[in-house]
Amino acid sequence: MSFRIGATVLLDCNRRALQSYSFQTKRILGCIKNVLSFLNDYEIDEIHLIIPLKGRSVDTSKILIGLKDVSISTPLSVGGGINTENLIEITKDPYFERLIFNSAIFDDNEVIKQATLKMGHQAIMASIPFILQENKIKIYHSKMNKFIDVSDKFWKKLNLMCNEIILLDADAEGGKEGFNFKVFQFVNFPIERVLISGGLTKLDIHKAKVMKLAGISLDNVTLHSEFSIKGLR
Repeated sequence: MSFRIGATVLLDCNRRALQSYSFQTKRILGCIKNVLSFLNDYEIDEIHLIIPLKGRSVDTSKILIGLKDVSISTPLSVGGGINTENLIEITKDPYFERLIFNSAIFDDNEVIKQATLKMGHQAIMASIPFILQENKIKIYHSKMNKFIDVSDKFWKKLNLMCNEIILLDADAEGGKEGFNFKVFQFVNFPIERVLISGGLTKLDIHKAKVMKLAGISLDNVTLHSEFSIKGLR
């Protein structure tokens, strides 16, 4: 499979695209339809659109379903608030290429099982924001809104449930300091099914290619600077 160059876009509950810095500060970019159209013209391989709930209980189904009105040719993957109740509407037609899960990988495996039956295992992704502290990895749990320790059991379960994961370096997100590749000392997941994101430099992208990762997902601050996608291929 060829190396993919994607982009991550965050979306608030008012359908506005956001920039994020170090997994904390948010800056409004504008109407999501305009941002998606721009990215479509940017000739990236795929878009990863996520609604960051961070502990809030919000029905995002209308927001996600409303995205189907946007006419783009770039494959679009979505995540944020997908549950067993809204899954039917979200997957009613094949508009979305993949579904991205976070809190469900910890405590609501049923929605992932149902999504797999509807769309196939190849369409299931996990968003894995991480930080490295005291020589160990902590993974972000959206429903709890905090980074937590995980065991080997977590990685085994993740391997079975999800076809691919997006490893997001939360400390590097939105910056230009580079992705922390030390994380691979702690990740027990097939490397060819991993995409990385967060503060990526051109050297990072080259290293990801050499490692034969599945691809990368550019965060907003890199994507909206003067950055040539063609120059990365």
